[in-house]
Amino acid sequence: MNEIIEIGYKDEEVFTRALVKPWHPKLVKLSLWLYSLDIEMIFTSCYREGDKGVHGTNPLRGFDLRSRVIHDPETVEDMTNDHWKYDPRRPGKRVCMLHNAGQGIHFHFQVHPRTEFVA
Repeated sequence: MNEIIEIGYKDEEVFTRALVKPWHPKLVKLSLWLYSLDIEMIFTSCYREGDKGVHGTNPLRGFDLRSRVIHDPETVEDMTNDHWKYDPRRPGKRVCMLHNAGQGIHFHFQVHPRTEFVA
C-alpha cells in the first residue's frame, strides 16, 4: 500500500451496526483484500436486524460499500468476482454485485462458508 486509505461509514447507525455482530472470517478476509486494493471504503450497510439475507446473519456475511467514490467501479466488481468464488457448488452466485436495489448504485459484497479466494 502506498498511502493510508481511510475506512468510513455512511453514518453513525451503519458504524454501530458494523459492530453489533461478529463478522464471518471470510468476510474479514474479503475486507482486508479490498483494503489492499487501495480503494476508498465507505460502508453504507452492514448488519440489518430481521434481514433474511447475508445482512442478517450471525456471523455477518455481507456489507455494502459506496461505489460513487471509486474511479472505475466495474473493474472492482470484475476483479473481485475473478478472485473470489462465492460458492463453488453454485457458480452463478457472486461475491460482488454493483447494483441498484432502490437506494442508488452501490457495491454489495457477500460471502458464504464455502467462499474461496482464487489467485
